[in-house]
Amino acid sequence: MVQLQFGFGYKEYINGKHQITIIKHLPKAEYDKHVKNMEILRYYGRLKQVYTLAESNSDSFLKFIDSVNKGNSKSNEESVVLEGNRLLINYLTSAGMFIDYGEKELGKALGKNYRINFQKETNRLYDSIISYRFMDLMRNYAVHYGFPLHIYVRSLKTPSGLFSVKSELLQFKKWKHVKSDIEKMPDNIRLEPHVKAMQMCIKHLFEQCIYNFSARLVEVIEYTNSLVKKAEKQPPVFIKFENEERFRAGEFTAMPVDIGIIQEVLTDLRNHPNIIITDKEEKKRETQLEFYFNEELIMSGSVSDFKRIIINNSSPEDIDPILSLGDRFTLGDFPKMGQSTIVRVIKMSTNMKQSNGFPDMIKYFLEEYHTEDTPST
Repeated sequence: MVQLQFGFGYKEYINGKHQITIIKHLPKAEYDKHVKNMEILRYYGRLKQVYTLAESNSDSFLKFIDSVNKGNSKSNEESVVLEGNRLLINYLTSAGMFIDYGEKELGKALGKNYRINFQKETNRLYDSIISYRFMDLMRNYAVHYGFPLHIYVRSLKTPSGLFSVKSELLQFKKWKHVKSDIEKMPDNIRLEPHVKAMQMCIKHLFEQCIYNFSARLVEVIEYTNSLVKKAEKQPPVFIKFENEERFRAGEFTAMPVDIGIIQEVLTDLRNHPNIIITDKEEKKRETQLEFYFNEELIMSGSVSDFKRIIINNSSPEDIDPILSLGDRFTLGDFPKMGQSTIVRVIKMSTNMKQSNGFPDMIKYFLEEYHTEDTPST
């Protein structure tokens, strides 16, 4: 039995050829740990692909219907109805796939409880949103009974476009309680509003999946970042081979770390409405403050620097040097050593450059504040 060897290194492109350099030889347990760390990406990646497919198919169907409604189609009625059905069935299939994949991939990656929670959410959408259950069962109609779109209407008096005919739909006996929903719909039913609503539900489910995956995905991002540093900022790669001689001969199995997927995952996390990602490097950056008196810069520094300068007599432990117009505070040793002066902010300007949402620079313009007990000079 061949005893395999494992290594970690980086890949580079030299003289028109890919070359792999091993930085460190690894025990099998460490190699297997890497495989396990990256496994979450496979589950997430499959789910993202199916979601993207559903989104693309939704866009294709809606664009086609919009073109038909505007009278741009030059095809005959039969061709238009057939194309509309092709695009709609593609969407219904991919939307159904996403629901199936969401339940399956969450269960595999995160455990039974996540799968059950996903089922509960799909059940809630089914019970509360007509379009969701209508499109969910429309997939069964298309697979087991007939095309969902029945007629193409071109008229100057009545609404034009592609429609499902209510009487045709009701011939299907397996609508369950969606039958009562259909009976309340018009005789000719536009399906594009239901597709839009269904896709909003699919997007909601995908965002829920991202949220559930987020903790594990952040771990993978941090892990990958450490690999890039170890690989001297070259594309990191894990290698499996029999011996040094065969490795030099090019006989090995390489497992590159896909930085592109990691960047895509980070983008998805940043775009999520309920997730805030803060880079560790940005946490270290502080807002810089500058204070001007009579248009002359009298002091500058970071927020932390000024916590020891600005005195809050009423609550010494609660010091916040981020001020607003009109705020008053005491400057120690101003205008000279041993004196203190109460000043107030009369003008300020802010420079926003940091991506973490904090100002890069705040400039405060001050004037002396005269209280009733302080005579004016």
